[in-house]
Amino acid sequence: MSGKQDELWALSLAVFRVNGLLMRNGERLTAPSGQSSARWQVLGRADDSPRTVAQMARELGLARQSVQRVADALEADGLVAYVENPADRRARLVAITPAGARALSDIVARYSAWAERMAGMLDAADLASAAASLARVGDRIEADLAGGDGW
Repeated sequence: MSGKQDELWALSLAVFRVNGLLMRNGERLTAPSGQSSARWQVLGRADDSPRTVAQMARELGLARQSVQRVADALEADGLVAYVENPADRRARLVAITPAGARALSDIVARYSAWAERMAGMLDAADLASAAASLARVGDRIEADLAGGDGW
């Protein structure tokens, strides 16, 4: 590898590391509420607005089956409910319940305190630049995957 390939490799390794650290931190933030990072992600998507499991999976970059398992567990715990989807009777929407909103609020309060502490240690311009760069890289990877050229 050379040049841009080396840079993409370095970026990939850095993203893998940060993703792992964010997931570990997510577990730390959600544990007091009896939740997990995966459950937090689904609760957050359901809180934005009811959406299908497939929509959530696409938005989160996860397998539909894994999101389905989490949504089913959250439903069993009364934190989300499946509601009718006017656009597609076969694909129900996942909606947050009042109990789910309370659990999410508890997690978000801990996240906000953590984010405030982290923001004091990081440069806002660096964060904005990194987020924009990652969004562009993600868009290119998504387009490449959609192309379906394979190897």
